[in-house]
Amino acid sequence: MTPLHILARSSVHDMEVYRLIIEEYPSNLITEDKWRAIPLLYAFWGAAPAEIIQLLLESYQSLYPGHVFNWTMMVETIGRTDAPNKCIENLLRVKQMHFHEQSIDWEYLLDKFAQPSNFPLCGAPFHERMQFLVKCCVSLRVEALAFKVWRDCIANMIHTAVFVLDMNEDNYVILRSIQAQLSHFEDALPKLKQVTTIIELALWKMRIDENSHEWGTTHCQKKIKNDKSSIRRHCRITCGADVIIGHVLFFLISTGDDRSPFHESDTNDWSSNGQ
Repeated sequence: MTPLHILARSSVHDMEVYRLIIEEYPSNLITEDKWRAIPLLYAFWGAAPAEIIQLLLESYQSLYPGHVFNWTMMVETIGRTDAPNKCIENLLRVKQMHFHEQSIDWEYLLDKFAQPSNFPLCGAPFHERMQFLVKCCVSLRVEALAFKVWRDCIANMIHTAVFVLDMNEDNYVILRSIQAQLSHFEDALPKLKQVTTIIELALWKMRIDENSHEWGTTHCQKKIKNDKSSIRRHCRITCGADVIIGHVLFFLISTGDDRSPFHESDTNDWSSNGQ
């Protein structure tokens, strides 16, 4: 360990000592100890004050702006200790705010977290810690889901998941189930857009047909062309697609429940029939 590692691990954080070490030994910022950890990891792990974290971040950005952090390792290291969940939340928040272009291998983390042997120091109940870690791993994907009912479904799956400390296989089954459901929702959106587009076009055409008599037959060709264009735009606005699709979506949005009135096969049939 370097002096900066030791300082970041301590319970006393003196701003001036940090400044002195960084000024005299700037390479301490990016030096890894034998566990491949840098001082920033220990600062998060030990819940260092916000001003200390900020000093470290500013030092990295000014002295080593191109440095790529091993965020995957940092999340894994803190995740399998008895550090408070807040430490992990702070780590991920800083990563998202200042280093959003750098990646985290969430698939690797989920695989590692599913192995109870990786939690020798975890003080909180194993299933609670796992629920929190899984939520962190899929949070960005869940936030990107288009519908609240989908987001709520994944959140409920995580909240009710029962991870067992001595049963790796069961933990993997739970994780794969959550991942499969999340992928199902992500894949369903393009198909849902296709279906709603067909509905909108059908309603638009019906509205145009209803108003076709307004085009008349006595105008000059130019006048007819202008009238048609105007009527088509008006029909698109007044065809009621926004209201109807809003009500139909209730039946189209699937949560993967067998009792859901909508299934993937229904989408394909609907699209192929052109209804």
